Amino acid sequence: MAYFNISLLAKQGWRLLNFPNSLVARVFKAKYFPESNFLQLSLGSLCYYIWRSIWATKDTLEKGLMWKVGTSMNISITQDIWIPDYVNGRLLSRVDNLQCDKVADLISSNEREWNKELIVNTFPEDVADSILRIPLSMEPHEDFWLRVENRRSLDPTAYALQNIYRDFYRKLWRAEIPTKIKIFIWKISWNYIANKVNMNIRRLVNNSLCPRCGDGEETLNHLFCECPVSIEVWRVLSDLDLTGFTNVEFSDWLTMVVVSLSLEKCRTFCIALWSIWGDRNSRIHENQIDQAKRSSDLFIAISKNWTDKWRHPPGSRIKINFDGAFDERSKVSAFGVVVRGSRGNILISSVDIHRGVHAAFAAEAIACRGATQIALAMEEEGIIIEGDSLTVIKKCQNTDQDKSQISPYIYDIHSMKSRDRSLKYEFIPRSANNLAHVLAAESLRRKEGFYLFNKVPDFAEAQARSDNEREPD
Repeated sequence: MAYFNISLLAKQGWRLLNFPNSLVARVFKAKYFPESNFLQLSLGSLCYYIWRSIWATKDTLEKGLMWKVGTSMNISITQDIWIPDYVNGRLLSRVDNLQCDKVADLISSNEREWNKELIVNTFPEDVADSILRIPLSMEPHEDFWLRVENRRSLDPTAYALQNIYRDFYRKLWRAEIPTKIKIFIWKISWNYIANKVNMNIRRLVNNSLCPRCGDGEETLNHLFCECPVSIEVWRVLSDLDLTGFTNVEFSDWLTMVVVSLSLEKCRTFCIALWSIWGDRNSRIHENQIDQAKRSSDLFIAISKNWTDKWRHPPGSRIKINFDGAFDERSKVSAFGVVVRGSRGNILISSVDIHRGVHAAFAAEAIACRGATQIALAMEEEGIIIEGDSLTVIKKCQNTDQDKSQISPYIYDIHSMKSRDRSLKYEFIPRSANNLAHVLAAESLRRKEGFYLFNKVPDFAEAQARSDNEREPD
């Protein structure tokens, strides 16, 4: 409770920094820090108890604050925290030959790029590398505070996961299945579902027998592995070859199966688990009796719905697909963009190579920005921009200021979108974005960019033809 109370009080300090025009911030500022800001003031005397309580969390709040570089006119190179993941927070005495004070002096304002020569000649190698990895937006915006996780204050063993669990979650989030199914798999991995055993423990039901077969308690093992209805589903899906995973606890079984399967088979496996749970609920709430057939039919229906192909844009509109590819070792990314008309005809295909990219997440955002630039240059109404990064698409759809690690790219996208409000951003699964993916991945391997009209490179022609084959309505 003490830590919880500190968190609530620190949140009030955060609001004083970020909402200086609110009534409470103006009152506190007028009384306690008229000539400075919340982080710079000392406590003083004759303070009310509530103000002393908020002030007491100032050090805690400051440890979790970092400047996000925009214009960088307000950020001190040595006194402020502005370099992500820098071990000591501030530079302080690590710079001997520094000739400037503000971060803005390290940026070539005309190109909106870091002055690499100045930075490399001024800072130690590790610091210079960290600075050069900070992304900059094409158009400057105001600097703002970010709250970051104070990793040094955490118990390093508190959230430790064995490698197999890390691989399990990576595979799960990469699978091309609906988000609700991913969340469901996550919930059963932690036994967070309302099966009869869990409900009986909480005294919500009188017995814990399986509602489908009535033969044994409805544990997770019974529900998904041992019940005759579930056994029939796995018999239908014999190509998954689950015979080697027996006599283990359910959580271990789930983890090992997901890790061992290919992405495509993992997708099938997760949909089957979802289908089993859906059948079980129908048995209880809808009095369905042909359970095995229903589970198989439900699985087939869901599987078909989520094996998506690229779809032609409606009417006479234009559709732009983008994807990013990233090389962790060299910190190089490539974005693939393909523009197609209502008949699926290729209008433009483009790839650009970017160096000094810090994460795959940023590669997707750079790709989306590239697609938006092409859309504006075409000067067409109602262009649809599609990508398979749900997070990037949601950030493009959201009008609020983004404060994540990719905020410079999202800021540029929002700025461009303000010039053409008919632009529409839509999420699609990877299976419907294969052409853009092929362009990005192969071009990253070749380290070659291009900009082509009315065609794609030879290596992508087969995928372009496959995408343009219409499925029956």
